[in-house]
Amino acid sequence: MKKIIAFTLLSTLYLSCDSSQKNANKDSLQVAKLAIEEVPASDSLTIDLLDLRDRGLLKATQVVSIKPDPVYHKNKRFNALSLKGILEKYSSINRMNANDLKVVFECEDGYKPEMPLEILLSANAFLAVNDVDAPKGRDWEILLKNGQESKIEPFYVVYEGVSGDDVSYKWPYNLVKIHLAPLHENDKALKPKDKSTLVGYEIFKNRCQTCHAINKIGGKMGPELNYPKSVTEYWKTDDLKAFIQNPASYRNNVKMPTLGIKPEEANEIVKYLSYMSEHKL
Repeated sequence: MKKIIAFTLLSTLYLSCDSSQKNANKDSLQVAKLAIEEVPASDSLTIDLLDLRDRGLLKATQVVSIKPDPVYHKNKRFNALSLKGILEKYSSINRMNANDLKVVFECEDGYKPEMPLEILLSANAFLAVNDVDAPKGRDWEILLKNGQESKIEPFYVVYEGVSGDDVSYKWPYNLVKIHLAPLHENDKALKPKDKSTLVGYEIFKNRCQTCHAINKIGGKMGPELNYPKSVTEYWKTDDLKAFIQNPASYRNNVKMPTLGIKPEEANEIVKYLSYMSEHKL
């Protein structure tokens, strides 16, 4: 009988200790989980927006009104977060000189616009996470471009009080990541030494590099224009200039939009492309 009682007491003590240990482990795991959720997605130069969304860190939104929105070409409202706030919380900009940095936006479709960080921070910029005016059951209103549906989700950068005609500001949609990089990181590789082609370089950098790469530097939405063969080597010069001004006049259902590039600007772009054809990788 004494053996049974002793065994019962030992069992009770073991179960009690085991239960306490399990509760302690559970509490520790909960604390660790909370700690992980509070840690920024990155404290470096890259912000993975999909990761932030999946961790529930992009829910504290506000409604912003864009009048007019340059993508939808009408007044729009979005649920959005301050882009400056996201950068300050999830990157290292507070420890760096904004004047020396640029923001590079990475989109799913290969579109890769960039702009000086200083310009972005001076504006009332927002990261839109969904469309207030979207039809019931949808996060975004359907956008049709050239008769084809364009994907706006998962994120879209918008600005209050900024004109869509100002090419200094980029309005990327279908956005997934934001990178910070040295402002002049590609100057050595892409900026021409021939001063007569500098105008074309600046136009290309602001209007074309978001979609097209030269020597593997730039966007991936459109074709590489210089490597291994320059577009100036297999296009007639006059046709290339005309195509830059009005792509739809050359190709049915062309992805490249008509950007309103003037004849003299197209001429400068081709001069720059011709220069780069002699400076390949």
